[in-house]
Formats: sequence, C-alpha cells, structure tokens
Amino acid sequence: MPDWLAALLRTKGEIKTEGVVPVLKQLLEQNNTTKYAYLCHESVQHISKLKLEGGFCGYRNIQMLISYIIATGFEGQEHFQGRLPTIFEIQDFIENAWDRGINVQGRVETGGIRGTRKYIGTAEAQALCRSLAIPLLRQESWRVGGSPSRGY
Repeated sequence: MPDWLAALLRTKGEIKTEGVVPVLKQLLEQNNTTKYAYLCHESVQHISKLKLEGGFCGYRNIQMLISYIIATGFEGQEHFQGRLPTIFEIQDFIENAWDRGINVQGRVETGGIRGTRKYIGTAEAQALCRSLAIPLLRQESWRVGGSPSRGY
C-alpha cells in the first residue's frame, strides 16, 4: 500500500452517514410504483470510500455490518469499544482469525492482507466474525443435482 494512502486512511478513516435507511424507507413508501423493497436495519451507517482510496469495498461492508452490531448491542459488540474499526484494524482481526485456523484458505489465496490494498470478501468477513464469536446466519448453497450443501 502506498504511504500516501496509508496516511489518508489513518487521518480520515471513513465517510459515514447515519439515518440513510429511514429516509430511503420513507421515499420507497411514498412511491406508488414500489411493489416491495428489502432494507437493512435502520441503525446501519452508510460507509463510503474516500477519494482515491481504491478497492476497499469489502472493508467498508464490514464496517457497515459492525455499525449494526454496535448500535444494536449485538453479540460481539464489546470487541469494538463503541467505534468502527479502521481498515488496518479489520486487517488485524482477519489475520488473527487466520492465525487461529479460521478460513485459512483466504491467507493461502491472498498471501496475507495486512498493510495491503488486496480485496477481501465474504470469507474474510466470516473469519472475522467467527474469531470474535459473533453469530452468523446459516449458509446454504445448492450442488448440481439439487441437493443442499449446508455450512456455518
């Protein structure tokens, strides 16, 4: 990761906006063409990228998930001490999960993420949550032939 980007992330953190979901809900309810809509919990903060930040959308998604965990007092919220973790802290959480043997394939595939701009996804979010004992929804996918494959 370039030094200028690391400095930007350390000083600016993230752009977060509260109250987006209730406004969006109201607009959808007022629109007579809306048949149905699925929205996240009203306490979720909208986190957007900083200018020139690059591809940190996986980290921003994790920050939005954590904003829900903090706001609702969901299990595991004590790990965040009432504030959103930085990208660097999220990288540490994920690397620590890998050190504990959780979803280690992510480390094999990426070669590690600490201090990098490498993309992360659902498997890394799952590793973070599992390592902090944050309950996850059950995952289910379908194999060819129609039989379910379940995981947690």
